[in-house]
Amino acid sequence: MNRISIILTLSTVYLISNIVSYDRCCRINSRQLTYYNYYKLIKSNARSNQSILSRTTVSSVNECKKFAMAKKALAFNYGSETNRHEWEIGNQNKNNNARMTCQALECPEIYNFTTFVRDKNYKYYSMYLDSISTGTNFTLACVPRTGVFVFSSNNLNYSQAQISCQKMNASVAHIISEERTNGLAKYISQNTPTFVGLGNRDRENIWKNEFDEPLSCFKYRAWGKEEPSHSKGCVGLVQPSNKSELGPYWKVLPCDSTLRYVCEISPLY
Repeated sequence: MNRISIILTLSTVYLISNIVSYDRCCRINSRQLTYYNYYKLIKSNARSNQSILSRTTVSSVNECKKFAMAKKALAFNYGSETNRHEWEIGNQNKNNNARMTCQALECPEIYNFTTFVRDKNYKYYSMYLDSISTGTNFTLACVPRTGVFVFSSNNLNYSQAQISCQKMNASVAHIISEERTNGLAKYISQNTPTFVGLGNRDRENIWKNEFDEPLSCFKYRAWGKEEPSHSKGCVGLVQPSNKSELGPYWKVLPCDSTLRYVCEISPLY
């Protein structure tokens, strides 16, 4: 009877842990589905000259938002090639068949509108503020179709890096995708591990990112050879100098190591 009780208890624990993990994964999918709501109107009578991923014609700004999201655009221009008077009439008439231009952009304006063009027929929407303050010892960069990141030039342990990122309305960078791993690796020094937002540090005993999302919710892995080398620790991203190696990889490190780190700027909400 005791053996049956033990089996039932273990089965219950396993079932509950799977339900919790599934719930977390569902939250990730839900967040992705509503991603287009992050786009906010930043500036009217202007358009950005950032690289255009793709363009199309749409009937509304919400349709443009959905198109931009499907292209993983971080910002978009919405407007018309016609004159201003026709555009205003088209926006006011709900029953019209006016078609607007939607330009999905690789990156947003993050340097105080330095690549803006005055254009009375356009409006600019973005997931990010036009100017992001980082202070000294940081490099601000956009990874196309991925996000806006801040790369430190000073060394901190993981807890200190978390606090440093939070001061910039940011978090230690989410890394669990090929785009993110490869994109961020281009900005870090070769063979120099750099803290990213993945670790196993608490009683849950699972690898998860800074948004409390388990690694099990994602298909992508970039563990280096014989990694994870420890069951606990924080993860550093490594860009190898040897071109014969497969590419950037994750390496488990003690969380009290002092390393450079990457922060991810939060989109507008």
